Amino acid sequence: MQAERVPPLHARIGQACYKCFKDEDVRLSRCSGCHRISYCSSECQKLDWRQHKAMCKALSGIESNPLAMATLCFSLSSEPTTDLNALHNMTEAHGSNMLQFCERSLGRQSNTGERNLVGFEPRCMVCTRTDQLIRMEVAQKGTTSGSEAPKKLIPCPRCDLSFCCSPAHWEAARALHYAPSCEDGHDGLSHCDMNREVRADLKFAEVMVGAHDVSGQFRWAPERLKGAWASVVGLSWEGEFGEEMRRDVGVPEERPMGPWVRAASEHLSMPMSILYALEKLNDGDAWTKKHTLTVHILGGDRTEITAAPMFEEILHRLPEVKTLKLVLCGPQMEGNHIPRIIPLETCPDCTRLGRKRIHEHVSDTYHGYVKNKGTKFEKPDLCIAFNSGASQSSMHSWPATFKVLVERKIPSLFTAYNCEEAEGEAVLLRKAGATLLPALGPVKNPWGSIKVIPEPNKIYGFYAANGWLAGGFK
Repeated sequence: MQAERVPPLHARIGQACYKCFKDEDVRLSRCSGCHRISYCSSECQKLDWRQHKAMCKALSGIESNPLAMATLCFSLSSEPTTDLNALHNMTEAHGSNMLQFCERSLGRQSNTGERNLVGFEPRCMVCTRTDQLIRMEVAQKGTTSGSEAPKKLIPCPRCDLSFCCSPAHWEAARALHYAPSCEDGHDGLSHCDMNREVRADLKFAEVMVGAHDVSGQFRWAPERLKGAWASVVGLSWEGEFGEEMRRDVGVPEERPMGPWVRAASEHLSMPMSILYALEKLNDGDAWTKKHTLTVHILGGDRTEITAAPMFEEILHRLPEVKTLKLVLCGPQMEGNHIPRIIPLETCPDCTRLGRKRIHEHVSDTYHGYVKNKGTKFEKPDLCIAFNSGASQSSMHSWPATFKVLVERKIPSLFTAYNCEEAEGEAVLLRKAGATLLPALGPVKNPWGSIKVIPEPNKIYGFYAANGWLAGGFK
């Protein structure tokens, strides 16, 4: 049975059909109950009604709830601000209150799709008003007057993913929205430019549906073997992979490679981050000439299993290494505490040269794995945790692992989705006694994915797989 796709961003904000995700050559109609999502036909709405009914009732019920109206409208100001901290605090407070009211109506915890509807609700960039808040204000105060009174959110004419509630607020937001070098962006792009890339990536994912898998993810693993190790410092995604990918995939010369490279970077960021960390954590290049290179991946799960072919890029860039051994260790791994050895295929060139890839799967915390190994534990060349969430949702399980890594002086690197998570994890690592290398965090990861996603419950900002290095030490 084919899994249901999670509605993409433009469907969550009413710019694509919430059921079939079409956004072109269709006439979209808003749900008359919640006014949040859209459908391209009555057929799609009927098919989706069973799933949407409860959340529709919860969202629409807020406007007839005096307590909800008072709570959500309390902190609104008619004066615009470009203070990002103030804006983020307002949007996070609004999102939290919205979720509480919705879950009270649902009588249960919200699921991912329902939380996405709250977290990605369009809002004014400089006052945080949403269409619903505008309606609620009108209901409280009566008919608005004056040409500047907000009626409905106005989308940016360039990116269509950022909004303001009035022309005056657009003027206040313009400098920040169009300013170059968005903090969470890349290549000096503005917030607006990053939004345009997000929209291009949404269209690319739709093209990929059916061609690869139901999620629309594009995975590409280079198959060439480099003649010698060369530093990965100072290289770029498109400069390093763009033309090679164009030849492999068959993209015409006149078409830009941006969407292809961004999509591929989501999984390739793992092996490239490993190589970058090894280069920064080692003096000299002796590590590039080892017979067997061993990397332990902490908190491993299906993400790393699905991306298994991508890790061969490590072998392809280290021609003197004969065997790559990856130990995927995490409570989410299938099985039990007994390691499961899985030999993997290699590309024709690596196979001809007798090179090997070995994966070991362990369902355990890393400190549990080290303890169970006892005297048989062998220190790896690198331990790495991708997007660990150590400072967010998984705080309880990581301190003991930090202690093991620091006490045994194991070369390690932690990555994070965004700056906030990276800085939080850096604090925890230092608290555990780690001496962090400045080049390895907290800092933007040069080999983090450049396929970005707008942050939920925020006006500005993006996150990406391995987008930041939280901390590296040895």
